[in-house]
Amino acid sequence: PIRKSLFTHHQLAIQNSHEITIQRQGTPGWLFGFVIFSIFLIGIYLHSKQLKIVTLLQSAINTRALDRMLRDTNLTHATDQAPIALMMLVPVSLVCYYFFFPHNISTGLDVAHYLLLFLGCCAIYYTRNGIFRFIGNAFDNQESMHMYLSNSYLFHILYTIVAAAFAFFVFYTVNVGKIFFYILAGVIGFLFIVRLFRGMQIILTLSKSQKFYLFYYLCILEIVPIIIITKAVISY
Repeated sequence: PIRKSLFTHHQLAIQNSHEITIQRQGTPGWLFGFVIFSIFLIGIYLHSKQLKIVTLLQSAINTRALDRMLRDTNLTHATDQAPIALMMLVPVSLVCYYFFFPHNISTGLDVAHYLLLFLGCCAIYYTRNGIFRFIGNAFDNQESMHMYLSNSYLFHILYTIVAAAFAFFVFYTVNVGKIFFYILAGVIGFLFIVRLFRGMQIILTLSKSQKFYLFYYLCILEIVPIIIITKAVISY
């Protein structure tokens, strides 16, 4: 126990009208659980598909490596879309929460707001995939769109690994979380550019007809959202 000073209420006592208050800041326990859960999902999925990070990187830059990987695992299969979406959107939603609600980090994250943000990301994810499939059917280029989405899912796994790793640094480093957030944005931005060029290469190579219009619509769907996100990050 702290002993009371002998000079309390005495004329020799130091008069100080400013009281020192200690404010504890930190991240809530459930946040750590969500980060661990996302890493657990990544490990389970990669192990079940017998995928290695080296294989993912090779497939991201080499078409033949991508074809070999697709022979072993079909990333566009219906049974694979839900695990990929879940393991990607859990850490990505956490990082988005840090971006949209930075002042809530020290006072405690709201689980309800995070879940709403997660559901919003899920809606955007599945809407995007549906639009791409519709475009592939409308232009009678199902094969090229299949490869395009397979390439996208491959990069989504890479996004997940990077976002889950950086989530620890973003939330659990004092005074430099914002720096790690910008580093994360830069890495994901670089991966996005690589994915965009690889995807357009697939479309121009495998499309049977109407390559220009297909290329045009894909550019709109891919580039316009990233311009909006970049503008938001710069203003942040």
